[in-house]
Amino acid sequence: MSVKNKKITVNSPATIANLGPGFDSIGASVDIWNNFEFIFDTDTTSIQIEGEGKSVLPNDNTNLVYKSFSLLFDHLNINIPNINLKVNNSIKLERGLGSSSSAISAGIIAANYYLKNKFSKLELIKISQKLEPHLDNISPCIMGGIQLCIKYNNDILLSNLEFDNDLKIILVIPSSTTNTQESRSLLPDSISIEDFVHNMSRFGLLIKNLKSPIPEESREAFKDVFHQNHRILKYPKLKHLLNRINDVGALGSFVCGSGPTIGAITNTEPMTIFYEIADYCDKQSIDCDFLITKITKKGSYIKE
Repeated sequence: MSVKNKKITVNSPATIANLGPGFDSIGASVDIWNNFEFIFDTDTTSIQIEGEGKSVLPNDNTNLVYKSFSLLFDHLNINIPNINLKVNNSIKLERGLGSSSSAISAGIIAANYYLKNKFSKLELIKISQKLEPHLDNISPCIMGGIQLCIKYNNDILLSNLEFDNDLKIILVIPSSTTNTQESRSLLPDSISIEDFVHNMSRFGLLIKNLKSPIPEESREAFKDVFHQNHRILKYPKLKHLLNRINDVGALGSFVCGSGPTIGAITNTEPMTIFYEIADYCDKQSIDCDFLITKITKKGSYIKE
């Protein structure tokens, strides 16, 4: 297969990590997509960015897509080919929706294509840990669906979780941003046995209710006492919204990734819940965007 001047497009989805009580362990692939066009073996390397982050993302070799593209070549100790890269971002940056994982996924998948698919998806995830150590972000981005992610003995284990195909997600995406490292620094170093038991019991209940939701169970299953409240502590109106969502018919509410985006989940018509949420945000003067989307079974993929 000749790749000189070959053009491919990698489509990479948004992700929601730290789902409910599943801190650092459960992540979902969401039907919002960034598009990355690669042309291989060009005379020079160039990077163009459109959409979200156009004015702030670098267009040199510090660009995250390019750094990810370089990973496999560095891993094999071979020269990195020149590329023309065109990025079109739909996923908002620093909102807890996995924009970084989308970029990393695209770069490493394009490199694997260039190398004639030398590596499996699981191997790509392992190698990508150099740039994205959070499995619950990168795993659903590459694999699709909802992934339960476990690190053990310097290895990783992924389990694809079943979910109700009718699930819809209503996203409240604030204009304010959150840095992942900053957000993690807000978390406690230890938790009480009571809080540990709380999250463990909801964790099991969440896995059950993703597949077969029972409203009362599902609302309880998404409740977390470890990370969510800390991450939206400086956004009291969002904290109140997180609790209010369950009162308007949703199956649960959660902070997306590191925040500050809030998600509501339902398997019925989402518009009623959407209007209630939008009305609250309007009355509370919360500057935000709204999006109704769904979990997608498809991870990052190549279109030739």
